[in-house]
Amino acid sequence: MKNASKSRRMPVWAMIITDTILMAAAVGVFMLFDYVMPHSGNTNGTVVAQVDSQTENTFELPSASKNSDTDSSSDDSETSSQDSSSVATSQPTVTTTAPQTEKKPKRTTANWYDNTGTDQYESDQNAISSITNASVTSEQIDSYTGDDAEITIYKKSVGEGSEKITYYVADVYVTNAGVIKTAFANDTYGKNIKSNVSQMARTHDAIWAINGDFYGNTEEGIVIRNGVKYRDNLNDADVCVLFTDGTVKTYSADEFNADTVIALGAWQAWCFGPQLLDGNGNVLSSFNTTTYLNSSNPRSAIGYCEPGHYIFVTVDGRNEGYSKGATLSELAAIMSDEGCKYAYNLDGGKSAMMYFDGEIINQPDGGGRDISDIIYIGG
Repeated sequence: MKNASKSRRMPVWAMIITDTILMAAAVGVFMLFDYVMPHSGNTNGTVVAQVDSQTENTFELPSASKNSDTDSSSDDSETSSQDSSSVATSQPTVTTTAPQTEKKPKRTTANWYDNTGTDQYESDQNAISSITNASVTSEQIDSYTGDDAEITIYKKSVGEGSEKITYYVADVYVTNAGVIKTAFANDTYGKNIKSNVSQMARTHDAIWAINGDFYGNTEEGIVIRNGVKYRDNLNDADVCVLFTDGTVKTYSADEFNADTVIALGAWQAWCFGPQLLDGNGNVLSSFNTTTYLNSSNPRSAIGYCEPGHYIFVTVDGRNEGYSKGATLSELAAIMSDEGCKYAYNLDGGKSAMMYFDGEIINQPDGGGRDISDIIYIGG
């Protein structure tokens, strides 16, 4: 006689459901730990560069230059009045490239839906022309003058209706590269450690700040901040480097060599991109990016004019009639119009935020989000 109490074997369908639930739970725990929970990098980094404000790599601020010009002009007023009739006012040469037929970007399965795996996307000449040939509305909304930095903030817009783009420009002059600083959320290097831009800015007594490259969203890429190297496990993204002599250069993944830039005095290095201009102010013919990043989005970017002079831009977006956001081609054209030689795309979307004198001055998508790092200038 069989024991009626003997346990019965679980049906196959129940086993499949149970295994599926357990597997989903395991994946969920892994993703929670790897992509959500903060964990410190447990490193203080390695010092690779220092900026001495007393060295030869110092630059004159515009106000100092104006004062100097005023003093010298008073001494030379008699001479200049005699020669003024023979001096013609010089005008900058402007070269306009005729619009070309739009070339559709390549699309691959690997980068269609997410930001993994970069590819070369040709710049959109029609979009570039729509910026360079358009009338730009500009309003100065604030400024700051200190001993080591001068900052002028502009709100600008181009286009109309559903094509309107609104962006904020910080025209920055500093006395040396060390004035441009960076900060980590909670002053801690690591993954998924986040804070809001305003909190990080206030912690460091910043007069001005902008979001960085969100280095803490991944474990790949170069990270050099304030002359300290935290990691250099490279990926396929472009790199932007600010050197101690005040110069800025952008690199493709193939061009970049960590040892080389460190030997040259890398003060800051960001890894997001892509690079936008060719070093002479011209828009690149293609961008090393993904489909999603190549479309219209809120943006932040850093631009280089000359040692001691930099342009930072934050583009609002996803708000039709106020600002649609910018494609990479449009952003590159904006940076070129601002007089930049090199320019580099920082993290964007909800991360695109600019802070000045105690508050966020742009209109971030969805109110913005917590991020891992900022670029700032102390007050």
